Amino acid sequence: MTRDSTPAEAGFSMPSRRALLAAGGAAAALAAAGPVASAAPPAKARWRRYNVNSPEGMKALESYKKAIRKMLALPATDPNNWYRRALIHTIDCPHGNWWFVVWHRGFVGLFEQTVRLLSEDPDFAFPYWDWTADPKVPAAMFDDVLNPNNSAYIQSLDAFNSQFGPVLDTFWKTLTSQQNQQLLIRGLRFPADLLFDIGPQGGPMFFAPPNSRGSTPAKPGFDKPTSNAVSSWMLNEALSPRDFIDFASPKSNYHSSITGFGVMEGQPHNKVHNCVGGIWTNPDGSITYGDGFMQSNLSPCDPLFFLHHANIDRIWDVWTRKQQALGYPTLPADNPSYVDPLGDLKRWRREPFLFFVDVNGNPAPPAQQVAGAFESTAAFDYDYQPGSGENVVPKTLSGALRRPAPAQAFVGRLQAPGSTSLGVAEVTPPPALLAQATRPEGPTSLLATLTVDLPPFEHGTDLAVVVNTPEGEPVTLDSPGFVATLSMFGRHIVTRPITFTVPISRPLARLRAAGGAKAAAPSALTIRLVRLGPSGLKANTGPHAMHHADTGATQATPQLLNVVVHAN
Repeated sequence: MTRDSTPAEAGFSMPSRRALLAAGGAAAALAAAGPVASAAPPAKARWRRYNVNSPEGMKALESYKKAIRKMLALPATDPNNWYRRALIHTIDCPHGNWWFVVWHRGFVGLFEQTVRLLSEDPDFAFPYWDWTADPKVPAAMFDDVLNPNNSAYIQSLDAFNSQFGPVLDTFWKTLTSQQNQQLLIRGLRFPADLLFDIGPQGGPMFFAPPNSRGSTPAKPGFDKPTSNAVSSWMLNEALSPRDFIDFASPKSNYHSSITGFGVMEGQPHNKVHNCVGGIWTNPDGSITYGDGFMQSNLSPCDPLFFLHHANIDRIWDVWTRKQQALGYPTLPADNPSYVDPLGDLKRWRREPFLFFVDVNGNPAPPAQQVAGAFESTAAFDYDYQPGSGENVVPKTLSGALRRPAPAQAFVGRLQAPGSTSLGVAEVTPPPALLAQATRPEGPTSLLATLTVDLPPFEHGTDLAVVVNTPEGEPVTLDSPGFVATLSMFGRHIVTRPITFTVPISRPLARLRAAGGAKAAAPSALTIRLVRLGPSGLKANTGPHAMHHADTGATQATPQLLNVVVHAN
């Protein structure tokens, strides 16, 4: 495959490399399950994406810099201009639904072909940033144009608007009716709407040097919630689902809507974006609001975006190979019915992605304007150097196609919120199940899905989940019952309740261990939703400009509507 050839559609093609820590339970005959790729050993991929800290990864960064310099120097009228390619993400990226992983695979893969062309490096492939193994911004990403604070980048919002305002006017005139409909879903009627969203009143999305990235060479690491989100135990939990929708975020009717966040998207993806983008949680639970492209829908303006998303894509590939090895479905279920004649798989595959461009910046061909074109790494003929998470992939492949045993589900009973809670739910799984789930490295994984009704602009204030912690007892980020923080990403307006899924087995195991060797397993679960604040995890009522909801627009506060605990 040449650097500008049309990607072929084929099955997943990655060999398993390491042993499984713990496999899922019993399996039944396959019924209405999504397809699984062939268990036959695949041919070697043409390109390999290496860890950024490897010699090959560092070599790739040199080619990446060469291409970035060229793209930054192109006029705004050129579709391969650096900011023009980033704007595709701004106007079309899905977050909080089951098209999140596949849209970003297509976006990164097509852009990788352009970098390969402009760098004149036929072997170029994006290196990935394995933040589980290396939880800090790689030092090389502060060098030259790999740092968006470099002088080659646009130095002010006024300069950005003067360059891209006329270009967007021309671009809008070329839109098809279908593209216009896609933009209307996002409230983008004409270029002025987009520029308003990018500017400080609607966003901010544009961050001028020296504030284009929140992380600095002196402070490249993560805050505690982000360190928690990228940890090996969180990654294992993110890889634990045995169903595509549970892994990839929930179903939605169209890719511009937010339905909810699975563990992978809601934890490492969202937290890394916001932390590197300058939103920092202090040890006392208060939040410092800095600046940086990575917190916004213009995040591809920071070259780090593509290394971050290469790792997200790598994790999807690890999960896929785990599913293949166990004989489990790798895609949504092929389940047409009287109610839905298409079924999940066809509906997912046919979703239109109408703003992708090819290696030369021209509109992508029709075959690359639907989700199904990017369901496999074979679409761009690449694989990955092994990294974190490989432990979940069995060494041997299952010869049979089967459906995993369904996860057990337990619905919580909502309680009246207390003095430090936005919502409380009591859940009572069977005692034997709780005993298994609260053992360190036990065979049972518990995931809690919280349905939360949020104010429309609930982006910068983290909510937190705690388990089996009494109301009124001081809670910190180090408390045994602390589970995770819930973060939005970007400036998507929230207009309906959404879900967040978080793992609770490890916090329960910590609580049990804190009680001593003879401590009994809990008899029930109390799951609380709270706000981060300077006095532990108490309600934080002070709005912050540009990050919290405008209290003049709405007096709404987050409400917990439902909690369901799933046991795998």
